Amino acid sequence: MKEKPKRVVISTFYEGFAIKHIIPRLSPEKIIVLIDDLKSSEEKKIKMDGTLKSLKDFFKGSIEIETLRISSYDIPKIMIEVSKKIEDEAKKGNKIMIHITEGRKITSLAVLFSAYLKKDFVEGAYYITEENKELIKLPLLKFDISKTKKRMLKLINDSVTDLEDIMKELKIKQSATYKNINELRSEGYLMKDDLLAITDLGRIMMT
Repeated sequence: MKEKPKRVVISTFYEGFAIKHIIPRLSPEKIIVLIDDLKSSEEKKIKMDGTLKSLKDFFKGSIEIETLRISSYDIPKIMIEVSKKIEDEAKKGNKIMIHITEGRKITSLAVLFSAYLKKDFVEGAYYITEENKELIKLPLLKFDISKTKKRMLKLINDSVTDLEDIMKELKIKQSATYKNINELRSEGYLMKDDLLAITDLGRIMMT
């Protein structure tokens, strides 16, 4: 029997205060709590673990709470981890929302960028204001590159680095090849050196 689609919130996390406010407004049946792998002080770790445990205990039987360990301060890596989780939930037919109030600003930005990248699978991105706990729906911007550039990244990632081979595979002229490569370098998808090498951000854009 096919499982009924769930409303899933993927949320940054620190003290859990904002998560408590989004639950009655977004009505999730599942929350995926993002916890970074940075070594915090023992006092902070105990506090966060305690908050997470209290959330799980309080909503036991009504809301599924899952944790996802993510990288710290590494935007491309966080984006890869969160994008994969969005895709996994989308494959189950679940409706996905993003919440970015808590945690480090870098983490929140990376999670929001993941929502841009996987815009077709995300219903909305949300933030709770500190002053009056107002729920703000954030715009989901388009975060994409052309099909030609994406195919070029895939070729380079597969070790096709000869310009002649790239031109033949993509069926484009030399001038267009150089133009796309220069743009991919300036946009941060290729390394800025004489060798054709893909960056972490480039790997993300291939997905």
